[in-house]
Amino acid sequence: MLWKVIAVAALAVAIAVAIIVFSMPMQTNSDAPNVKFTEFTPDRRDISVGESTKILFNVQNLEMRPITDGQVIIVIEPSGYQSYLTIQNQTVQLPDLHSRDARTGQMEVVITAAGAPAKEALYTVKGILFIEGNQSDVREFELRVRQQ
Repeated sequence: MLWKVIAVAALAVAIAVAIIVFSMPMQTNSDAPNVKFTEFTPDRRDISVGESTKILFNVQNLEMRPITDGQVIIVIEPSGYQSYLTIQNQTVQLPDLHSRDARTGQMEVVITAAGAPAKEALYTVKGILFIEGNQSDVREFELRVRQQ
């Protein structure tokens, strides 16, 4: 009987910790310049093997100074996607943003489904914006890949 009480108490503590962890605000890198995505949208979120989706994005400088070292890296989760998806321009170097409110203009990355591990697979596609070596913004969406 005592082990049941201990098990219930341990479960209650685990639930409380999970609630606290997931309710905490996401930390941002305070060293990162204020440069953000203004757009990060796929033209399709559901594709079949052999098809592609094009991600269009635009980045804006909100700093009072020029930004000359920026890149966007596309990350797909879960790992192990490489035999099923190909990414054109996984790392995109951004043009210089010379003044406040300067934008990169519309840029694109293409993801193509070369296969699927099952009849249907769901991936999380993230665009991570790095400015001067610091992460300054992240956008994501879910991509569904279906067998034909």
